Amino acid sequence: MNTILVIIDGCRSDGLELAKTPNIDHMIKNGAHTLNAQTVTPSITLPAHFSIFTSLPPIAHNVLTNTGSPNPSSTARSIIDMAKDFGKKTAAFYSWEHFRNLSAPGSLDYSHFINSGSVENCDIEIAQAAAGYLNSRCPDFCFIYFEETDIAGHRTGFMSAEYLDAIETADTALGIILNALERANLSDYYSIILHSDHGGINYHHMENTPEVMTVPWIAVGPGVRQKYIIKGKVNIIDTAPTLAGLMDMPVHHTWQGRAISEIFKPSVFETLQFEFLHSEFDVRPFVHCN
Repeated sequence: MNTILVIIDGCRSDGLELAKTPNIDHMIKNGAHTLNAQTVTPSITLPAHFSIFTSLPPIAHNVLTNTGSPNPSSTARSIIDMAKDFGKKTAAFYSWEHFRNLSAPGSLDYSHFINSGSVENCDIEIAQAAAGYLNSRCPDFCFIYFEETDIAGHRTGFMSAEYLDAIETADTALGIILNALERANLSDYYSIILHSDHGGINYHHMENTPEVMTVPWIAVGPGVRQKYIIKGKVNIIDTAPTLAGLMDMPVHHTWQGRAISEIFKPSVFETLQFEFLHSEFDVRPFVHCN
């Protein structure tokens, strides 16, 4: 199964409930979700993204600040690197150049960067670029990053009118992706996981408060349950193992997260169990029962 990971930077769960988000609502209706997923500490963008991609808390992957030259642990292995190891085609679309460090050199087959400071509608341009590439190249794994929500939160305050408008813009950008997949008859070939890296309070996201630590986490796709509310605990370090499960890959032995197996339809879960039991790779199981 091909997969897309969409991250909306700084998107609070209660922000989704207040903003008009028909495309995210569509994912929730047709997939599995929780509005009570948790991020990591420190709850800042680069450490959180390294946690998403390497399934490790920041203290383990060693990226603790928004540095342009991170020095991650040598044991940290990104979902992008794993996908490449298993012969998958990989792509990324983002507007913050620090994300070039989320995978090892050579693991990305295609990378599209737009400086968010150079354009007015960055999320829309990112979505348009990603939609075109998905339609023409059909990568096995694609990372898409929407930044404007976090920019608005820092500028005018999280939960401000501008912040909610930015969530709605991110939803419009998501719609560009979903519509492109549908027009190209690719909707049945892709599973999508969408969530945030952190929330925010006032003008920042540095405090260990529910407003900062709680994020939405949504999955949709042919192998994902519909209209399903996730009952178990979810942390952003669980995303990489879940993506691996959707792509029929084992997890890396250093990953500390667990695949959110309750979102899988029973037939998919049984297949994943069978493939692990017959795997030649020295890895721990990547599905579990909650």
